[in-house]
Amino acid sequence: MSSILDTTTSTAAPTNSNPAVAVPQTLTANDFMRILVAEFRNQDPTAPTDPTQYASQMVQFSNLGQLQSINQNLQSNQNPQSTLMQAASAFIGREVVAPGNLVGVQNDKASAIAYAPTANDAYTALVYNSTGVQVDQVSLGVLTSDSLQTFTWKPPSSASDGQYQVKIVNSKNVALGGLLEQGIVQSVDLTTNGGILLNLGNLIIPASSVGRVAQPTSQI
Repeated sequence: MSSILDTTTSTAAPTNSNPAVAVPQTLTANDFMRILVAEFRNQDPTAPTDPTQYASQMVQFSNLGQLQSINQNLQSNQNPQSTLMQAASAFIGREVVAPGNLVGVQNDKASAIAYAPTANDAYTALVYNSTGVQVDQVSLGVLTSDSLQTFTWKPPSSASDGQYQVKIVNSKNVALGGLLEQGIVQSVDLTTNGGILLNLGNLIIPASSVGRVAQPTSQI
């Protein structure tokens, strides 16, 4: 699913031929709600949009102001590198969400997966190690359609630190799409080209893929 932020920023912001007049290039939460309502009203009733897309969009725009503020700090503090790192450290201790189906395990604790069931059904989480071998199966019970859910894996004692792939399947063993990786940023790092990498505990995601940033937390 392409990010609604990418597809609407250019259309929502008016063009201006006068370089002396600055034009805002960011969307507010109210802008997003208007866009989301418009999507509901104008979708094709014979081929409605996958509800997981709406759930993902809502997660992406939750606490949008905080994410925009951090990004603005990063853009305005590109040099020197130490200043950029200081700005990037604003992510530490915050919970972030980004597209993906991986969890990181560190010291017997795992990051989480957010997902939205597409129908009222019984769901199961399947967990695989880095070689593709299934290491766990967790019943999630009967869940309601379109409800945003969070799966936090409790690794068995045999599970070593590292990354694991998660699949959420229904009673017919059909996997859900639109999964989101969720966790608390424990450290940050800079790439050689000036990018920001966020470490959620053996799970590294680029800051550019983050769609949600929550309030700071002491649960590091």
